Amino acid sequence: MPAKTNPAVSDITRQIRRDLLTPVMALLYRSGIPKSKLLSECKSAISSASSSKLKIIHTSISHEVTGVVNRWLRDPEFLNSSGRPDDLPFSGKRSIKALVKACGAAVAPRAVLDLMVSFRVVQPVRLGKYRLIRRMMVYGHPKYLPFEPSFRFLTDAARVSTKNLWNSKRPPTLFWQCADNPKIEARRLREFMQFAQQRGLSFMHEMNDWLDEHEYVERKPGKNAKKLKRIGVGLFGICE
Repeated sequence: MPAKTNPAVSDITRQIRRDLLTPVMALLYRSGIPKSKLLSECKSAISSASSSKLKIIHTSISHEVTGVVNRWLRDPEFLNSSGRPDDLPFSGKRSIKALVKACGAAVAPRAVLDLMVSFRVVQPVRLGKYRLIRRMMVYGHPKYLPFEPSFRFLTDAARVSTKNLWNSKRPPTLFWQCADNPKIEARRLREFMQFAQQRGLSFMHEMNDWLDEHEYVERKPGKNAKKLKRIGVGLFGICE
């Protein structure tokens, strides 16, 4: 009897092929690289990757948590008298559970909280409450790399870089802009990254405000359904 295939694994492999490998291979193949050379390089890359010590984990949730952090930062219901994110208990009228529910996220509040604590975006404080200590969900961890947000970043980059075709009648829907300089002293790296993160956070919060303001709210499920798109911008640091 043939082994059963895990449906979740099948879905993710199809997604990898469709959203990541196909556009990247199309870019390289159409640039003039022979198919035989691409196959050879792919085999070599897989061989190198098999010896990697990088630890990957599946978080099962990722983008939903970003919305929770954004609401915690701005929703008056969850702010203190100074206008800052209030410390919240897990349960109650003003709590992590209430926050997740307000976002409309179809995920378990405990799973959201555990992920935020794991990535040091939230920390436990006195009286069984939790404090938001970062202004944005950051998927950085000293021991492993989370698969879902990393995969989403790669697919977003592949989509933008391979669909950015210019039409003389209108500008491209997707765009990619870069500010870099190859002649910066290495000792300036930390200074630049801190500067970029501070300015970048302000910019990203402006984008989130616009997206939240224009988010479609379905009042009568199934009636006059709208065609919805995931839109936004991404920001990342560069260091070679």
